[in-house]
Amino acid sequence: MYFMHTQMHMVTFMITMFELVMLVFQGIYFLQRPAEKSRLQFLLLLVCLIAYNLCSGLFPDNALPIPVAVQTITAYFVGFAMSMYVVYYFYKVFDLKHLKFFATYGLLFFLFLPFVFLFVVPYLLTGDSRMSAKLTVIVPFCYGLGFIYSTARALILKFKTARAEGKLIDEPLYEHAIVAYISMVCWAALPVIVFLGDFQVLEHSVTNAGFLMMTIIYVKSTINQSRREYEKLIESEKSLQNMTKTLRKKVKKRTKKLESVMEAKKTTFINLAHETKTPLTLINNYLNEYIENHGETDEIKVIKSNVKRLTNDIVNFFDVESYERGFSMYNHDRVSNFTSLLNDKVLLFKSAAEKKRINFISKVDTGLHVKAHPGAVDRIVNNLLENAIKYSDEGATIETRLTSKDDRVIFTVRDSGHGIPHDQKEKIFEPYYKLSVPGRNSEGMGMGLSIVKKIVSDIEGTIELSSEVGKGTLIEVSLPIATNVNEVVQEGISTEDIDFAYNQILLEESLDGDKPFVLLVEDNIEMLNFLRSKLKEKYNVAVARNGKEAIDRLNSLSSVDLIISDVMMNEMDGYEFCREVSSMDRYAHIPFIFLTAKGTSEDRITGLNIGAVAYIPKPFKIEELLARVESILANLKRHREAFVSKAYQSVMKDRHQPPQTVSSKRCAFTDNCKKYHLTSREIEIIKLLIKGNPYKVISGDLSISEKTVSKHISNIFSKVGVNNKIELISRLEAQELITDSNSAVKGRSVQEK
Repeated sequence: MYFMHTQMHMVTFMITMFELVMLVFQGIYFLQRPAEKSRLQFLLLLVCLIAYNLCSGLFPDNALPIPVAVQTITAYFVGFAMSMYVVYYFYKVFDLKHLKFFATYGLLFFLFLPFVFLFVVPYLLTGDSRMSAKLTVIVPFCYGLGFIYSTARALILKFKTARAEGKLIDEPLYEHAIVAYISMVCWAALPVIVFLGDFQVLEHSVTNAGFLMMTIIYVKSTINQSRREYEKLIESEKSLQNMTKTLRKKVKKRTKKLESVMEAKKTTFINLAHETKTPLTLINNYLNEYIENHGETDEIKVIKSNVKRLTNDIVNFFDVESYERGFSMYNHDRVSNFTSLLNDKVLLFKSAAEKKRINFISKVDTGLHVKAHPGAVDRIVNNLLENAIKYSDEGATIETRLTSKDDRVIFTVRDSGHGIPHDQKEKIFEPYYKLSVPGRNSEGMGMGLSIVKKIVSDIEGTIELSSEVGKGTLIEVSLPIATNVNEVVQEGISTEDIDFAYNQILLEESLDGDKPFVLLVEDNIEMLNFLRSKLKEKYNVAVARNGKEAIDRLNSLSSVDLIISDVMMNEMDGYEFCREVSSMDRYAHIPFIFLTAKGTSEDRITGLNIGAVAYIPKPFKIEELLARVESILANLKRHREAFVSKAYQSVMKDRHQPPQTVSSKRCAFTDNCKKYHLTSREIEIIKLLIKGNPYKVISGDLSISEKTVSKHISNIFSKVGVNNKIELISRLEAQELITDSNSAVKGRSVQEK
């Protein structure tokens, strides 16, 4: 009974179909667990077995459009290939190193070569496939007997060694080894069956029986492994659920603890802020009383401005906390004249913008009213316009408009400042969030916009923001227009009611050439004026608002003895400024002091590593700063005096030396000047430098400006390859000493002769 009029018997066909199903099943399982290399080897074994069944079952068949000789050779070749892989399978899967010869050279000499010379060649010469088949199975039969015996010994030795060493061997491995060995014995019977005759059913039944048993063992192993994995998965899931439950309890407990701690801290801070209100009230009242009795000085103005700023921060803090707790600060049952309130504010902010050289444009429609407390409207206008000016640089443009659309009043503020990054657009309305602008030290506590948003929400309005970094920001506030304007509340805002930190005026510089020069770099004008007022009694104080401006200031000064700089500044911060100065040969020797609010140990280490000689965190005592400055400049003065003394002693020594020695030193100096290609003007400047003259004296003696002297000295440093005056003269003196030593050696040689 054959399959569809072919040479394949139905038994062979059914065996092949079963093996195909097992191949698909085991293949899917292997794809899920690709790390199991033994299963991959078994899949290859199934492929070879299916190919053997197909080829030996279908070939040779005269009905097929393939030459019979090709069919016959292919069928026997697949059988031999299957036998070769069986040997390799045992060697590889069970790691039987004793079978290495059988799995390498044995395959070549006892299977492949007999197939070529005992089957292919005789068959092609005689055309008798039966005779060639009998010849070719003799050597593989003997090889198979030897392989069976060696495999049995290797397996027994492997299991005995494992027991002796105390290694655990899984039970499925024993079953697999035993069934695989039986399969190999059945396969070794193939040469006998082929030698006796062409019995397809017997041949395929015997050879496949063992491998079918192997397949069943693998299926059983797969089911057991899947069951174990499922049980582990269920166990892991339960364990994970228990861990999650425990973790949730811990997180909940920890969260409550953190909430309790945060609430305690917030309560403490509220109490602290509340206690601050009374001292601030007393300070404000006594300060106003003092001003009425004694007048207002510049120092009192600074005190009043900073006390008011602190008061505003405390008020903002309480307002934010009130909103967070669900309370409203304003009663919005009143109607306010938005037009009038905004016009009053525009005059004040326009004046502030002009002082910062910012273009301020306003367009305010008349007769626009909103149902809101005038203090709330004032708060909205103040925060938005103040932020626009704060984050805009010189030359920028700010435009504010008040218009109406349908039943809404539209208040917009547009600026051409730094812009707001996309990831910060939503955060800027959160309490205590401060906009991060590179290099800018923004003042305040980050509460203004959060208060504005809450006020707008209370009035049933909306606030929208659109911004692009480098191009500016547009904020639009939309409020319901008031229809009943019979009782309009209009509160005037005086100039004294608003204080702008950026309205402070930088005091004029006054320089005296006889004092040491200190360059002061600080972006807060009040702090800048305060420090200069304290330093100007003993020192010439030049000022700059940022690192970039400070470098320009350095280039315009004849000399600078000390630099005091803040860290957080726009344009160029203090760290970058210090690095820039240190990289410039002309200024690398200038001592550097950091005076900053960044007071952590990491910040201090960073500043000192960059090259600062001192790092003073804010707040500080002015006495400490003055003592540091005086100490640093005193040390610098002592070093200069020691250098001048050394140069003077060298000159006096020259006067007491014989004429020929002085003459030789002058020749050496002249030779060095020629060597470095120094001009006559540069040589004159060097001679005056050796005498210890400052730039101002040199410029007077040579009738040139100090700036020209500075440029000449910079060129001299570049030509000679030095960084400062001490290195320059030391290098020249070293050349003279070489000349002196040569002359002395020559003198002694003459005397000896």
